[in-house]
Amino acid sequence: MTLKADSANNGTKFNKAPLALAVTLACAVLAAQAHAQQTEPVQELAVAEAKTSTEGDVKVERSANFKLTQPLLDTAKTITVIPQAVMKDRSVDSLRDALRNVSGISLAAGEGGAPSGDSMSIRGFSASTDIFVDGIRDIAGYSRDTYNLESIEVAKGPGSAVSGRGATGGSINLQSKTAKLDQFTDVSLRLGTESDYRAMLDSNIAVGETTALRLNLLSDDIDVAGRNEVFNSKNAAALSLATGIGTEQRFSINAEYQKQDNLSDYGLPWVSDAAAIPALAPYINKAPPVSFDNFYGNVFRDYEDIKGQSLTARFEQDISNTTTLRVQARVGSVARESIVTAPRFINQKTSTDVRQSDEKTRDTKNSLSAVQFDLIGEYQTGSVKHNLVTGVEWASETFKRWNMVDLVDDNLDSTPVLVDLYNPDPRKAYTGVYGRDGTSTKAKGKSTALYVFDTMTLDPQWELTLGARWDNFKTDYQYNYADPTLTVDTKDSILSWNAGVVYKPAANGSIYFAYGNSFNPSAEGLTVSATGNMSELDPEETRSIELGTKWDLLDGRLLTSVALFRTDKNHARTPDPDFSGEYTLNGEQRVQGLELSAVGYLQPNWTVIGSYTYQDSEVISAEGSAANQVGMELARTPKHSLSVWSRYDFNDQLAFGGGAQYVGERYNGSTATRKVAPGYTSYDIMLSYQATEKLGLQLNGVNLTDKRYIEQLGGGHFIPGAGRYVSVTASYSF
Repeated sequence: MTLKADSANNGTKFNKAPLALAVTLACAVLAAQAHAQQTEPVQELAVAEAKTSTEGDVKVERSANFKLTQPLLDTAKTITVIPQAVMKDRSVDSLRDALRNVSGISLAAGEGGAPSGDSMSIRGFSASTDIFVDGIRDIAGYSRDTYNLESIEVAKGPGSAVSGRGATGGSINLQSKTAKLDQFTDVSLRLGTESDYRAMLDSNIAVGETTALRLNLLSDDIDVAGRNEVFNSKNAAALSLATGIGTEQRFSINAEYQKQDNLSDYGLPWVSDAAAIPALAPYINKAPPVSFDNFYGNVFRDYEDIKGQSLTARFEQDISNTTTLRVQARVGSVARESIVTAPRFINQKTSTDVRQSDEKTRDTKNSLSAVQFDLIGEYQTGSVKHNLVTGVEWASETFKRWNMVDLVDDNLDSTPVLVDLYNPDPRKAYTGVYGRDGTSTKAKGKSTALYVFDTMTLDPQWELTLGARWDNFKTDYQYNYADPTLTVDTKDSILSWNAGVVYKPAANGSIYFAYGNSFNPSAEGLTVSATGNMSELDPEETRSIELGTKWDLLDGRLLTSVALFRTDKNHARTPDPDFSGEYTLNGEQRVQGLELSAVGYLQPNWTVIGSYTYQDSEVISAEGSAANQVGMELARTPKHSLSVWSRYDFNDQLAFGGGAQYVGERYNGSTATRKVAPGYTSYDIMLSYQATEKLGLQLNGVNLTDKRYIEQLGGGHFIPGAGRYVSVTASYSF
């Protein structure tokens, strides 16, 4: 099914409705806090019964990160948890879709030859290498599915003390499904308006008093709504075995494999030439005046194949009533082979035609081995209680890229072949053949870290959290295809830290102040430029402060929060004004703003998860060729963003859900020729019916108004968001 773009897809009018909703949300939160009850929150909540066996609660009390020992209510940090129940309600497939529930996150299109994947910014700073699975870094560039996830946790603000390098604006942790002492099998089949399907199985078997086995399977084939030709297809399996459940000694092992077969998509070209012909001149630094359905690649040449696999083992031993030893290890890899056509005008001064000669090839493999040892304890020294976590982590990461060339000449390059901007032909005859030429590049990274976190409960009203982490990060990058002896090395030893003070004016509320830092080495993603002085620079450093308050309202059913934050990257890389091709650390960037959120139950049968983020970003200082960026906003940092989703259960059988997402105007960079993406609002709905005790039916509508908008921003291109999509899912539990 092909969806047509509306005539207003390039409109730039500011939508005031989301801002009004945000103000309403803020007033509601503040008013509720002003009347907050002084009693302990109720822990047992009434929940709707129309759920499959695998669903959890909407309101999550604690972080899945064992380094954060206190309830979310008493954690001095902005943390949003997207539970499985919300992902099921919204019929979420991917990490990108799930993150629509969190304001303050914006997406980037693929660059540097990499197709678009899970590339995003949090609070204005890139978080592409800050994605973790069960607390272990997962830096490979690909699109992650949600079929094997219990929850997704977004922690905002610098977090190198918790997670190591990066985490400048925040980090994302994916919590995998694990075996538990229960008996259930849930199967589901979704059919959609794109002639697509998605089939899943989640089966858990208790095979003894303390042992269980869990199997998750996925198969889907989906055409992307609102994008001609583009599709995503995958098959995946995850197996979890756990033993010793509920005892003093616990062991689990999780294995996962997935294979993806996708059609690469780089979207549409920006109009960027100041001297563009009259047909394009009104759209300089904007999207061209064409249907967002248009696909400018070639279906006979473009493709993306991904294979991922991992094996994770975890051992936990309760050494005493107060101390637990935790050991976790993982080996895994992600291989990706792809060709994607980057849409580029042949010459904006003379033509509107788009060439197909800018193909990006990629044949890569990311590999990882990691081990974590932790001691987790609760101790008493006098009147002070200590929740203490100490640990050590070793990791070895490898990135290999094979040189992929046209073994048989690519005929689309030779002229080059052109397609009509307004009516592109994605099926031009293609006769080339690509493959490896026998050469490759390789980057290796080794990291060692020591860390300690101590949350001190001084009395019922005051808590103090201190954390520190020392990282030693080394890389060795063989960067030249022709000469494997050419290498560049980096070595960084950094101390990162955080501190938080929590004051509890009542049992159901907290006021907190947090301060922390993060560091970004030049080889953060393992590779580093071999030219200039990039490999010799110290890491960038970022510091952040956050002042906030959290309250459990409505007898403990609804967790609300308000936070003010400011993040300063005081040692940002910027071009050296005296030496061409070299950099200094004299740049400065700032993002400051406000976060509002509410999650939980307005009534026992009425849930909500909502957030609003205001971000004021600016390049404070820059040198050399970047000096003209001073005063500009950071890339992909909308001032206003809002996300709300709510579900109402009429009875045990019938439920309705609805939500909206607003993302304000964004830019693709901090340069004089930066491109602008207008703000947009999209609306989703859900209707579910529990036909029998075991059979459930669910109707979902995504982007109901078929709003055509720019979702992922790149340098030379952008990728539109999905068009209107309707699906029906049947779920059966036994």
